[in-house]
Amino acid sequence: MAYQFYPHIPVADLARSWAFYEALGWSVARGLDEGHSVMLELGENFGVTLVERAYMQRVIGGDQELADPGRTVSGGYALVVDTPEEVDALAERAVAAGATTHRAEDAGYMRNRVFADPDGHRWNIAWVDPLVMERNWDAVKEKYPEAALPQG
Repeated sequence: MAYQFYPHIPVADLARSWAFYEALGWSVARGLDEGHSVMLELGENFGVTLVERAYMQRVIGGDQELADPGRTVSGGYALVVDTPEEVDALAERAVAAGATTHRAEDAGYMRNRVFADPDGHRWNIAWVDPLVMERNWDAVKEKYPEAALPQG
């Protein structure tokens, strides 16, 4: 079964967030700017929907309160890209557009950088060698003999 995935991200200022994500190179899905939300396409059948916090709070109702991502981490977003260079380029565009960096790691077979958007939502941008994704640990050890590999 094929799914489509568009998590809804509450934002304080839709115009500011829209500009931030466009600076990353992400495009608005044609015809999906609804005034209180906008859908950004990241690939075939997936993307993110930025939703004004006040509107999203009305939709979910009064029995739950939206978390403040600047103070509380209730989740994160991971985006796997095609090359290690793409990790750095995307993270650098994010910082130039106003993101806060949190963590960077390069294990040879995997590279990631974590940043928070202007609202505080954390993104983990990662590249992972396809050998790792295939769980071909012998080939990974041969290609990256000095790397500390995951155990188990």
